[in-house]
Amino acid sequence: MKTKRTSLNDIAKALNVSKATVSFVLNGKGDQFNISKEKQRLIKEKAKELSYVPNFFAKSLRQGETKTIGLVLPDISNPFYAEICKTIQEKLYDTGYNTFIVNTNDDVELEKALMRELIQRSIDGMIIAPSNNIKQLIPILLETHIPVVFTDRPGDENADFVGVDNRAESEKLINSFTKKPKRLSALVPYPENVSTIQERIEGTKEACEAGGVDYNYVDLPEDQAEVDKLIQQELDAGTDSFIALNNKCTLIALSALNKAGVRIPEDVRLISFDDSEAFQYMNPPISALRQPIVQIGLQTVDRMYERLTKSKSPGEHFILECDFQKRESH
Repeated sequence: MKTKRTSLNDIAKALNVSKATVSFVLNGKGDQFNISKEKQRLIKEKAKELSYVPNFFAKSLRQGETKTIGLVLPDISNPFYAEICKTIQEKLYDTGYNTFIVNTNDDVELEKALMRELIQRSIDGMIIAPSNNIKQLIPILLETHIPVVFTDRPGDENADFVGVDNRAESEKLINSFTKKPKRLSALVPYPENVSTIQERIEGTKEACEAGGVDYNYVDLPEDQAEVDKLIQQELDAGTDSFIALNNKCTLIALSALNKAGVRIPEDVRLISFDDSEAFQYMNPPISALRQPIVQIGLQTVDRMYERLTKSKSPGEHFILECDFQKRESH
């Protein structure tokens, strides 16, 4: 096993040529500096023989860019963020950039630490779906002058953002039930303090108050047995309609409703904020709001590329429309 990384100097010594000559050849500049074809061939063969790997960071330091974008996501196990991650990574690669992905687990302290590590790695830009309030992130972002684009979760009115209007879309969902709810329970995922969930809560509240609907909010714990008890309490209180504020809530709510012997939509109705491929195959198929995940990812990369190459204008917000998947559960 090799104990030492092969350097340009090692190749130069092996062939009795200058380090500069080796550097020119391995950077594709042999013809430009009138280095013979034979010498170029020998240098390339020796580099391969010695398993030479270019020093990425040294090259980036010379060029003034790393061609790398940091992607900060709160939960890549969530299908929503997994799809955004896949879309962003593929589109960045197509535009000549690599992606350095970090997962914060919605941990506000871990998020700040990982962001600082990305900045120390001299990334060219950062895409963030933040767990922290923007006020907590500003001191970190001020440590660098790289472009920043927020995706799914907004930063502030002066920062670039691509996502949906969670408040307005939640209001639409409350008005989508086939029968006006007498009592509605909104199922809130953990952590409930992220901006998108708070906007969905506010939109639900405003729609219920405007429509004269009795409503309640249920913070769902991670323990399914506790969820079962909470759902039963809501049923006992007269809830006839549920809105799950993300697709994870939908799945654990379905389990609880099934254990309670409740029929959907005969006894209670259910709509999910966030769709899932599995929902269309369930019995009954679950009505859900489908967010434009791929379009969010593509638009985010477009905005980042614009910032990297030419745009110096103030931040812009790009709000995309959702699509209600009308199935049989509502």
